[in-house]
Amino acid sequence: MPHPLARISARGLAALIVLCCALPSLADDKSATEYSAAKYKETGTVLSVTSKHGHFYQVATDSRVYLLMCVKVKSIQLGMPECKVGDKPIAVGDSVHFRLDKDWAYMPPASGGDEEKLRILTTELKDLPKDLPATPAGKNLKPGTESGVVIGTGVHVHGQHGAGWSTTPASAPTTASVAGPVMPTAPVTAVPVTGGPPVVVVPTAPTTGGVVTGIPVTGGAPVTAIPTAPVTGIPVAGAPAGGTVMLGGSAPQWVHVLRIQTAAKIYQLECSTKPCVVGVREIQLGDAIAVRTEKNSAYLIFPQNLSEEQKYKILSVTPVGAESDSKPK
Repeated sequence: MPHPLARISARGLAALIVLCCALPSLADDKSATEYSAAKYKETGTVLSVTSKHGHFYQVATDSRVYLLMCVKVKSIQLGMPECKVGDKPIAVGDSVHFRLDKDWAYMPPASGGDEEKLRILTTELKDLPKDLPATPAGKNLKPGTESGVVIGTGVHVHGQHGAGWSTTPASAPTTASVAGPVMPTAPVTAVPVTGGPPVVVVPTAPTTGGVVTGIPVTGGAPVTAIPTAPVTGIPVAGAPAGGTVMLGGSAPQWVHVLRIQTAAKIYQLECSTKPCVVGVREIQLGDAIAVRTEKNSAYLIFPQNLSEEQKYKILSVTPVGAESDSKPK
């Protein structure tokens, strides 16, 4: 891969109950390889593993690169969910088999039991297009329409500034801001939003600097608090801002995002909880698509049907070849 994995931090929130009776061993009727080939038709190599503030795996197949987040939680488990291949945690260089089902990837059961469940955060083309399709021509097209290709699809928590694309490189530690959420690298002193004296918390989610969510160093339930000083940390390439992912209460709202490359720019767009569409046709990775923009919105058009267009929110715009995304003005 020509592009490194962007650093990303998130809190796995799904909770699954372990079955009382383990599933039969794969060796009882066929080898693990045969079982994988029959049901888990996708095969890839693990390029990188991020195990801080969650377990994330960048997996490359012949044509695509996936960023997967382990969400399977055992009935009794300390720490963040960690997925396994066989009896060992997934590691760099492992060959893994998996199946796809909407926004999820499933791997064979580890030592019996349930499948390993992973959320698909991003799916990207392994090789970016060298030539873009010609801009469609027609009386229905408005000035400024560009031709493009969908180079990435994914999901993020509503309120983020984008998913953890591998084409957005990680940066050095910096100060948190609305435009640049960071994962703090040290405990933070902050005043609880519910009131009371300052507490020192170990952050459990990225922050934009306005609030931070974390566990008090003295112990207890997670709190959301306002930092008493600027917060620095590692940029997380669009991981959820502090306060948007809580360790209790309602689950976060996941929404679909797109990454579209034109001749000069890469657009990152937010859709909704449902897959991105134009009309009734779902937008797929690798699709040729036309784009025009108005302020903070992008209008997408399939070349095969110039009479329909769909409006989506622009999360960021990146000049092709640039190192980081910039928010739309």
